[in-house]
This record gives sequence, C-alpha cells and structure tokens, in this order.
Amino acid sequence: MVMKRTEVDGAEHFTASARKVVDYLNAHMPILDWSVSRVAGGEQVRVHLHRAEITDIGNRRPWHDTFCRRMVNGAARVLVDSQADPDYADLPDAQAFRSYVGSPITDDDGSVFGVLCGVGRDVLAGPDAVDLDLVDLMGGLLSSQLAMARGADRERRNAQMAEALAQTDSLTGLTNRRGWDLLVADAQERVDAYGDLVAVAVIDLDGLKAVNDAEGHGAGDDVLRRAGSALRSVEQPSDRTARYGGDEFAILSNNVAKADLDAHFAVFMQALADHGVSASIGYASVGSGVIDLTDAFAKADAVMYEAKHERKAS
Repeated sequence: MVMKRTEVDGAEHFTASARKVVDYLNAHMPILDWSVSRVAGGEQVRVHLHRAEITDIGNRRPWHDTFCRRMVNGAARVLVDSQADPDYADLPDAQAFRSYVGSPITDDDGSVFGVLCGVGRDVLAGPDAVDLDLVDLMGGLLSSQLAMARGADRERRNAQMAEALAQTDSLTGLTNRRGWDLLVADAQERVDAYGDLVAVAVIDLDGLKAVNDAEGHGAGDDVLRRAGSALRSVEQPSDRTARYGGDEFAILSNNVAKADLDAHFAVFMQALADHGVSASIGYASVGSGVIDLTDAFAKADAVMYEAKHERKAS
C-alpha cells in the first residue's frame, strides 16, 4: 500500500543531501570512502555511503570501539596515521583504516545523531591534506538539513500515524493488517533515511484451533480478546501492536537497542502468560541497507515457528 505524501518529505530530502555530500567529498578529498553514519543503541551504522571498498551500507560497529567516538570525545579530527596516534592505535579498526577525518552531525534536539566521516587505507601526507573547514561546513549543513527534515516529517508522520492507528481490529481493538502496513511503510522510510532503530516481533497463539473445536468460536474469540488486552497492557509509546491475522499478532518496536530485544519482548510474553494465553514468539531487528522490514518480519516469523515446534517436541 502506498502512503499518502505531502509536498515535503523530510526523509527524502535528508537522504538526497547526505548522498550529495558524500559524493562531493569523495571528489574533492584525498580520502575516498565517505559516509554518513547513525549512532544509536550503542552502535554506529553506516546509512549513506559513497562507495563500499573499505566499509559498506549497514556496516555496524560497537560505538565505544570506533574512531568516530574518539573524535567526538576530543581526539584528532584529522587522523594522519592511525597506528602512530595513541588516541586511535588501540582500536580494532586501526589496522584497516590508516587515515580518518570526521565531523559530528547533531539531531534536532541537540544530541549526536551520527558522524560525517571519511576513512582510507593509506596514511595522509599531513594534517593539512584534508580541508577540515569544508568537512565541518558539510557536517553543519547536514545537521541543519536534518533539523528541517525532522520538522517536516513530524506533521506528516503524525497524520500518517493517526490514519494507521485508526485502522483497528474489531475483536481485539489492536491495529489491523491495513494499519500495520502503514506503520511498516513509515518505519522503513525512517530506517532508510535516518538509520532509526526498528525491530519486529511475530506472535502466534498456541492451540487456538483446539479451543475453537472443543469449546466453540466464542471461546476462541475470548482468547483473542485476552491476547489483545495483554499486549496493550505492556505496550510502550515506542511500540505498535497489531492483530496481523487469525491467531497471529505483530509488534513494531522503535528505539530499542539490539542487545535489549530479549528483555523487551519478554515483557509481552509475560503479559500473555499472566492473561492465561499461551503463545510462541520470534523477533528480528531491521538493519539499514542489510535487512529491511519485510525480511525482518519473515525472519521473525521463521524464528517463531521454530520455537513453536521445539515446544511441541519437548
């Protein structure tokens, strides 16, 4: 389903700006691998990249192990030789990346969104080999563009979310399949443009057919209503829950670090158990340029069925 758009799409504008910046810097700097990365959930991920010789779109690194974190914390902005600089030489990437330059990108709330950076395999001729003022100008322009993009998206996304959440399942009160498709389209756009953290979970109720056969569809409907109530009771503002179809439910969670997904989705499973509903779950994170929401949903679905089969076999 295609989402309605207003004239201004901030995500598309930011994507276009980021790509123009990395292409321009590639053409005018001795370092050729330029990217715009996102820092979130303890990781740095490449979102927009000029080329993929040393690194790639979707490449992830623990934030505490990156050149960019050292740079943000005050280390040299232009790194001539990583192996000769004590602020960088101990990092895992110091063997592969001999030269580096970076400029922080701030989000519209003033926090660090990510970094505009370039990396190279070769040592630079000296610190003046890179025009740092130009890099900072580009980083500042991207920060301004990001603030405008977020503002432009906010009104549009509020309208889209209202439309999505208005599509409800009459039995459970959760978002229905049509609303879910709208939520997924919005989330995919944010992942592609900004590298936002998104994860999806698939939940399948256990034994609903047996309940319908033994006690009637009224009893089965009661199980579905209890499942919907359980999921709503623990839903956070950053979560979106839906009845995907039949006895299958889906959750879209925003801004949850990959390391925290187990604990995050365990809360939903505990709520189901507390409401007397047995179910199986699978979940997966979305990775910018690596795994989109469609693939993540398929992965979560496969994990869920594997868990269900293991439970039946035990």
